[in-house]
Amino acid sequence: MERQFLDTLKGYVKIRITGNSYDRFLNLCAFHGIRLWDLQPEGESYTAFVDRGDFKKLKTIVRKSHASVRITERRGLPFFIHRYRKRKVYIAGIAAAFLLMAWLSAHIWNIRVDGNLSQTDDAVFEYLQNSGVRHGMRKSGVDCRELAARIRNYFTQFAWVSVELKGTRLLIHVKEGINGTEDSAAALPEDAQPSGLEAARDGTVVSIYVRSGLPQVKAGDEVRKGDLLVSGAIPVFDDGGGILSYQYVAADADIVIRSEQRYYDAVPFSHLQKYRTGRERHAWMVRIGELPLALPDRFDALGQYDVTGSLTQLQLGENFYLPVYLEKYTAREYEYVEVTRTRDEITRILQEDFQYFIKNLKEKGVQLFENDVRIEWNEKSAIASGTLVTGSGDVRRVAVDDAREELSDDEYG
Repeated sequence: MERQFLDTLKGYVKIRITGNSYDRFLNLCAFHGIRLWDLQPEGESYTAFVDRGDFKKLKTIVRKSHASVRITERRGLPFFIHRYRKRKVYIAGIAAAFLLMAWLSAHIWNIRVDGNLSQTDDAVFEYLQNSGVRHGMRKSGVDCRELAARIRNYFTQFAWVSVELKGTRLLIHVKEGINGTEDSAAALPEDAQPSGLEAARDGTVVSIYVRSGLPQVKAGDEVRKGDLLVSGAIPVFDDGGGILSYQYVAADADIVIRSEQRYYDAVPFSHLQKYRTGRERHAWMVRIGELPLALPDRFDALGQYDVTGSLTQLQLGENFYLPVYLEKYTAREYEYVEVTRTRDEITRILQEDFQYFIKNLKEKGVQLFENDVRIEWNEKSAIASGTLVTGSGDVRRVAVDDAREELSDDEYG
């Protein structure tokens, strides 16, 4: 695709080669570095394409090979401009379009994140925004290796991160490492900054396996949110047992912390339920970057309605995205009708809600140790509530703080 674009930009011609010395002609072209492509037999002759600049070099080769060469077609931008040279406004428009495409191709207009489960896209995009990575920035302003390392350091759940630029897209591929797997050991970037790991919630340490750093807790210890679990400052002792210096590393460990969390879900017997009337209306909006160009809506004829939207970003090919968006909004009218559920229906809803909650926990790598959730009934509703005892590796990476992490000689003496 890139080769074809350059050929079109420079211009090229289609030639017909006749004579009895095809082999000598082709050998001389190869010897002089003249590129011929799409060589095809055509009757008693051959046709091929050649670059406009290389065509001028064929005069000597034609004389030496006793072949005959004739131009049958002219293609590319230079010939197009020559053909329409008297239509200056038309040519200026084509030139402006090329300049616009060149400017667009130098910027990022689409950012995609895949492989993340415990962290939502919004959380990753918020981090990118705060780090200065956003739609519309120049591609030259992105260091893929450095950005991948920063994302890995910030989101400790990501065992592996890869960042690549394709066309006008920034693609971020991540792989989450669940504590206890071997992925996280090899995933720590070589250029990770010295840092420690701290607890992200209150609980009891169930297990701790440290690959890098100095453990500050052991299995069975009670910890509170913010307590240091693994230090990134490793003391180096002298012969007398005193601390000579510190070696700073990026702490890496598999840690499981046991904690409790409350669960609550209530479903009433009687409730208002939406019923669709079948009436709906559509509206469209074009957005260029952050500038909306709204079209007149048609929702006034509806009573109560829900609005759903879909967003389509215009693109040229697979990876050349444009900062032009087409938004479609659909309004569907509804009415409220009061309905009463049976006990079996309520039990099923509560069970489905709870199973969905547990599924989300497992997808985030959380282990379920105990389940004390029960269903209680009253005159108006049923309530599922109780305590869940879970185990997770919910830790945060923090920068090494000398005043906080370096331990005194007395503590090692």
